Amino acid sequence: MKTAFEARVLKSPNRRAAAPAIALTSKQKRLIRESVQTLEPAFDLVGQLFFLKLYRLDPAFRARFAGTPQTQGRKFMAALKLGILSLNHDDGLAPTLKLLGIRHRQLGIKIRHYRMMTKALLWTLEQSLEKRFTRETKDAWSTLLTQITRTLSGGDAALLRSVGGSAG
Repeated sequence: MKTAFEARVLKSPNRRAAAPAIALTSKQKRLIRESVQTLEPAFDLVGQLFFLKLYRLDPAFRARFAGTPQTQGRKFMAALKLGILSLNHDDGLAPTLKLLGIRHRQLGIKIRHYRMMTKALLWTLEQSLEKRFTRETKDAWSTLLTQITRTLSGGDAALLRSVGGSAG
C-alpha cells in the first residue's frame, strides 16, 4: 500500500513518463547476480560487516540508522537482493530509487553519504568474496553503485516541491 506522499509523487504532473533504467551490460548484471548468489548464505553477516565498516568510516551514520548493525544489515541485504532481482525488469530500479532518494534528502542524506556507503559496500564485497571479487566484478558493482547514487541524489528537487516537500 502506498503512503499519501508516494501517491502524490506518482500523480505529480512533473513526474516523467518513464524513469531511465540502470544501464548495465548483460555481463555486468550476471557478475553482480553471481556475487549476490555467492553471498546469500551469509547475508546477515555480510550486512553486519557492511554497517560496521560504514560506522567505522563515519561514526555519524549510527545516528541515521535506528537499530543494531545486525538489524540494519538484514534490512539492507534484503533490499539489495530485491534491487538485484529488479535489474531484469523494464522499469528496473529507477522509480523506487527516486522515491527513496526523496526520503533520504528529507533525512539530510547527501551525495557524500552515498559515496561513503559505496566505499563501505565495495570493501565489504571485496572482503566477503575474496578472490571471486575480480576486477570485472568490482567494475560492475562500481558502475551499478555510481548509477544508483546518481538516481538517489538526482535532480528531483522540482518533483519534491511539487508534492509539498522541501528540496534540501
